[in-house]
Amino acid sequence: MIKRTLAAVAVGLALTVAGPAFAQQGGSMLDKAVNAVHVTGWNVYGAGQTNQIITSTVQGGHALRVDVTAAGGNTWDIGAGSVSTKPVRSGDVLLLAVWLRAERLPEDAQAGTAIIRLQGNVEPWPDVVSVPVAPTGEWKLYFANAVADRDWAPGTLGATVQLAGASQTIDLGPVFIFDMGPDYDRSTLPTN
Repeated sequence: MIKRTLAAVAVGLALTVAGPAFAQQGGSMLDKAVNAVHVTGWNVYGAGQTNQIITSTVQGGHALRVDVTAAGGNTWDIGAGSVSTKPVRSGDVLLLAVWLRAERLPEDAQAGTAIIRLQGNVEPWPDVVSVPVAPTGEWKLYFANAVADRDWAPGTLGATVQLAGASQTIDLGPVFIFDMGPDYDRSTLPTN
């Protein structure tokens, strides 16, 4: 069931990310994923939050709901991460794609607050790319892209969604770290 669901997600992402030309080449976007893309691949961290897997309308049918009870001193005090499972080479074009929606907005706000990042997975958590996003009550796929600044062994690179910017409830759907290779034209990648 999960494999079939991920295949459907991959077809949708192939058309979104790489366009019809990629899909016609017989490739699968999941072949380019260097992380576990299902919501069970998220690891939630930080005090002041509760989390649970819920049934959802997002691609894949499940989401991770993170309820942040109070804003943290730093945006990174509460978040969720997904680590790489495959190596990434220096110079490769990376695309982060994360499904997000706000279940409960911060008080008097029109949208939630989050930062999506690719970063090193050990202290000092080196930043590869960070993008602030403002999830609403509707599911949306948010993107960030960068060029790998070094070789990354499996488990040393990760996607993170920082959530401690406000008291809010954010639903996280599947997360994708795509390695598009060294010669991919970044101008063709989706943006927010």
